[in-house]
Amino acid sequence: MSSNEESNLKAGHPPAVKAGGMRITQHKSGKEKHEKDVNSEEGDDHINSLTASTSPPKTTLVSGAPVRGNADFPTEAVQHFHNKPLPTHDARPAHDKANHIQQPRK
Repeated sequence: MSSNEESNLKAGHPPAVKAGGMRITQHKSGKEKHEKDVNSEEGDDHINSLTASTSPPKTTLVSGAPVRGNADFPTEAVQHFHNKPLPTHDARPAHDKANHIQQPRK
């Protein structure tokens, strides 16, 4: 007879879960996560053996000018650009009459 894990599988994968009226598939199983953890532990030795670069950081050029990060765009300039000015007067015309459209009866 098959075990409980095999009986929960439909066509070789776990069935979709229904939540909120929509079906949600479950692509990853616990076995795959465990294998990734084992591989990442082996890779830690490789990461620890890397050394820092002794060369100076590379400057990026945009249109021939060096990029200076936030110094190119001061905070005040960005705020001034994004803040919209308040209107000085109401652009909507004021009507004395109610807007009434004559339509035929049924």
